[in-house]
Order: sequence, then structure tokens, then C-alpha cells
Amino acid sequence: MNIKVPQKPFFLPPLDRENSGVDFLGLRQANLDMMGEMIPSINNVTSYIRPFSLLSWIYWKFHDLCKEDGIKEANSDDLKFFRERMEVLFTWGASLHETSERIPGVSATPPPDKDGVKPLTFDAWGRVQSSTSLIAALWYGPASKTVTGLGFLSPVPGRGGFFRVSSAGVALAKALDKKLREDSERYSSLLATLDPVEARESDAIALWSLWSPETVEHEEMAIFSDALTSEEAIGSTDTLLGKRSTTFALARHHLQQVGAAQSIPEIRRGMCFSVHSDGSTYVVPNSLEECRRKWVALQMRQLQRLSLESLLSWCEDQILRYDLVDPSAMAARFKTSWTPADYGLGEDQTLENQIQELDAKSRSVEEFIASVNTNALPDPFSVMAEITEKFRPRDPEFAAPCFFGLLLCAAFAGAENAPSNMVQLGTAPRLSLSVLRNRLNGLGDVTAAEAFEYIVEAMVISQHFSTAVNRFDGRNQRLRLSIEETGLTALVSSPWQPTVTEDRLGTLLSLAAQSDLIATTDDGEYLISPRIA
Repeated sequence: MNIKVPQKPFFLPPLDRENSGVDFLGLRQANLDMMGEMIPSINNVTSYIRPFSLLSWIYWKFHDLCKEDGIKEANSDDLKFFRERMEVLFTWGASLHETSERIPGVSATPPPDKDGVKPLTFDAWGRVQSSTSLIAALWYGPASKTVTGLGFLSPVPGRGGFFRVSSAGVALAKALDKKLREDSERYSSLLATLDPVEARESDAIALWSLWSPETVEHEEMAIFSDALTSEEAIGSTDTLLGKRSTTFALARHHLQQVGAAQSIPEIRRGMCFSVHSDGSTYVVPNSLEECRRKWVALQMRQLQRLSLESLLSWCEDQILRYDLVDPSAMAARFKTSWTPADYGLGEDQTLENQIQELDAKSRSVEEFIASVNTNALPDPFSVMAEITEKFRPRDPEFAAPCFFGLLLCAAFAGAENAPSNMVQLGTAPRLSLSVLRNRLNGLGDVTAAEAFEYIVEAMVISQHFSTAVNRFDGRNQRLRLSIEETGLTALVSSPWQPTVTEDRLGTLLSLAAQSDLIATTDDGEYLISPRIA
């Protein structure tokens, strides 16, 4: 895209719609990179094994059909229509049944039919490949591929949209193919042909009984589990498989120690703090210690991002509800809600004293963990919960846990064995954990209110302006605030509602349970499989 460079100052056009988005401070990518370090190759919507099998089957079967028809150079349109047909049939079936996890395209509006028959193309169903296709970047596309994914599909150089199926992908495809052949009539008329075809709702329902993602064949389980994790790779950080296997091993070790079913939030916290259900602690094997330190770092980064993004929303709220247009006035309001004793800190301390007090309880990651387990330090998950709980009713005091969350993150970043590659991720442009610590330490002997004012000015408002300017594409501006002669002005009608991006743990556990590596309950909790225990 070519953007004409302005030759003189100009005014932005007035907003004609509400500004929306998920990353107005530019912090999200560092969090995603940390998630990629811990649980690579999958994302938060690849919760089913079956779509991996279906994508593998689509490209394997297309090649097989081309070979049968004597086609030496396949046409990209033929591949497109074949893939879209399978995806429409799959999603059509999903729209008629309840599923526990998300499937792309289920909200598509069915096209008019003729005598009960509907076309099977994305155009007819109003679907877009870039956002509602299984192969889209938002869904199973990257996770299916070799190099950065689980290794089932490999792009064909110079042929956009074409993929070679790896040996593991072929095995998945053949396992699904065996299941689909159970309905031989529909297999022949709807699936095993390159000719354009149409289908009835009864066809989508019948096929759903065969390829529903809620059920997986034993062959698929075995093949997929080998791609997902490896016992031999545990402790290795040199490969994607090693990183993924080690993080899963940490989760599995926690479940083994607890000996009972737990929810995803309970497992997430347990992986950090190694606690039994009764609150007692357990020992983490040496092979998992580095992984646990990194896992804690990821959760602290989640706290940092939630704190800063919630403060941007808080600033918007102060402008919209109370007409506070100056950071100093906002700091004065914060001062009335800041009670250091609520977080175990002494009263009337300077910022320097408060950070030093937190530092004394977190000289190492292990000491940080022990301090949380003995209540010498507040639990970071409890701080996030407090921010969220006070945020919902727009309680003006939710700025206080945000401020403390940043102090706690700064203290963690100073732990002597905090994983450097994690705490430095994002550097200055994305306010890494280490940059946060350095900036707060650099303030020296200031009051909490003065520190809060600095955070609002430098890490929230200025960070937002910088992010918006860097992402300006010549047409759409992403500013939520502006500075006018009278002070700050909100460019939105309601405050932003930030959320914590899922860390992929739920996806990992879901896929592991479908692979029979762990067990799951009807309530969505996880536990060690009786077979493994």
C-alpha cells in the first residue's frame, strides 16, 4: 500500500464511528511472544483435533483425486472450490449442533435454496477466507503448518494456497478418511469428487455425525499426541516441541501433585506457585524449574498489561464522568483511594521505599513464590481479580490495584534469576517488565501520587499517543484521547474495556485431553487420567 506523505500540517477528520480495538498501548505483541515461548504452534481457538485432521484430509484427498483424474497441474480454482465445499459442509453441520468450543463460520447466513438444495461455496454463504476459514491465520492455518506449527501441512513454494501433506498429516487424513467412508453414498457423491456439487441440510447433519470435532478416532489421538508433546523433549528449549512439551509437563506435574480435578485458572496458578489443594507446597523437578520461572514471568506480564490498559480506561472515565482533564488532578483523585496497608506496604512511604520493601521479599523468583505462598506478598492473580472486580462497576478506586500491580511487576523484574529473555521482551517500545522497573526506579524519592502522575503521563497517555501515531495508515486514526488547550479530551463516548488475552493454556489442555494425555470432567476441569496415574 502506498501512502501519500503529507507536505504540511493538517487536521485529522472528525471521528465518524467509535474507535475500537484491543491494543491501544501497543503492549499485546510482547504478551503474545511470551505465550509463543511457553506454548508455541497453537492459539486460543485451535481447541479441537478434528479440524487438523480435516485440513490434512482436504489437501491429501484433493491430490489423490487429481491423480485419479490424471490431472498433472492442479488448478487453484479447483482446489479453492474443493476446500470451500468441505468447510461449508463442516460448518453447516456445526451450526445445527451445539459445540463446546469455537468453530469459524458458524454464524454465516445460509443462502436461499432451490428444492431444498444449497450451494457449497464461500461466496454463497457470505464467508471470507481471511477470517472464517479453517486455514485462516486466525484459526488452524498457522497451527497446521510445518516450521512454526504442529507439522501437518507444508506450503508449496510459488503456489499460493497449495500445501503438501507431511507423513503425520497423511496419517491424520487417512484416519479421518476411514471414518468418512462409513457413509459410502455421501462419500462418493459429496466428498470424493472434483465436480461442483450441492447438498441438503440432511447431508450436513449426516456428515456431522462422522466428522464432529467432539469425537476423535483412536488413530487420530495417537498421531496428534506425538505432534503435540514428547517425553524426550521435556526440558529442552531449543525446539517448539520441547517448549510445548515442557510447559505441558509442568501442568501435568501440578495435576499429579494435586490428585484432583482442577479448573484452568486453578491449574494456571498452581503451575506458578506449586501448591496442593490444602495450601501446602510441593517440589518442582529440576527439569521444570526454568519453565516455571518463565511461566511466572508470563503471568506477571499479564498483570502489567492489564494494569496499564485499565489505567487508560480509568483516565477516559475520569474525563467523561468527572471532567478531570489534567493528570495532576487525576493523581489527586488516586491519592484518596491509595491505601498502602491494603497491599502490605507501610504508610507514607516514598516510591523508592515501597519498591525496596517489595524487592526484599523477591530477591529471586523462588523467594517471590515463597513470599506469595506465605502471604508476605499479595498474590498477583488476586490483584488481577481485584482490578477486574472493581472495573466492572467503574469503581473509581480500581486505579489503586492497577498502581500496586505495576509495583509488584517491577519487583519481580528485579529478581536475580528472573528469565532475562522474558522480562526484557518488548523493550522500551512495548514497555517490557525490565523497562517498567528501570523507569520506576529512576523516579527515586517521590510520593505515590507523583509516581502515579508519571505513570499516567509517560506509560499510559504518551504510550497511547505513540502507538496511535505509529499505526496511523493515512486514513483511520486510533486515538482515544487528544490534548486540547483546556487539557485532555476523550474522543470516545464510553471508556475502553480491556481484557486479559488468554495464554493458550486452555487450548493446550483441551488438545491434550482429546489426545488422552490427561482426562477431563463434564464441568470442564482437568485431572490426571486414571490410565496414566
